Amino acid sequence: MRDPIQRPLVLSLAGLAYADGIVTTYFAYTLLTRLDSGSTGLGLVMGVTAAGGLAGAMVATRLVDRYGPARVMLTGFLAYAVCGVPLLVARPEPIGLGVIAAAGALRTAAAVAAGTTQRSLRQQLCPPELQSRAQQTSVWLVTGLRPAAALTAGAIAATASVHAALITGTLLYLVPTALLWASPVRRLTTMPTPAPTPGKDSAHGS
Repeated sequence: MRDPIQRPLVLSLAGLAYADGIVTTYFAYTLLTRLDSGSTGLGLVMGVTAAGGLAGAMVATRLVDRYGPARVMLTGFLAYAVCGVPLLVARPEPIGLGVIAAAGALRTAAAVAAGTTQRSLRQQLCPPELQSRAQQTSVWLVTGLRPAAALTAGAIAATASVHAALITGTLLYLVPTALLWASPVRRLTTMPTPAPTPGKDSAHGS
């Protein structure tokens, strides 16, 4: 957390997990009730969305080489907010489900590209002896925040509406994007050199 690059990466990822937890709490519920998708429509949306992740994984390295890690991560984080809008405004008709599915695929592609870049960046900056600990800390933060996010979504839905919970989560997607933009991460144009393995330099010296 003292590292000027890793700190915003960790905090932004935690913020994204919290916002996403609020939205996903009522994602399937909204499709099945307000949008009347049925089980087939829900399955198609989820399938198309997952396919976007495969596409993002395949092009992530090329995107980083061409545009730099900062742009890839910022675009991926921003895609959560932009691609979440169709769920808020869609009507119960096939074209609405199609737009939600397409937006979900685009969001997942951008998210996977940003996620792999973020993890690679964090691991390269982290000392080798702490890489496993850093990764598990990140996993703990992301997973541990989801129950709190679900409780938040439930509280908002109980006091206002499910739609209000979705709007809140979608707006909160902008917070981690702003955090990255305001940090030194925004100036990263290339991936950093990996941290040296202990004993490697002395071996070369001998």
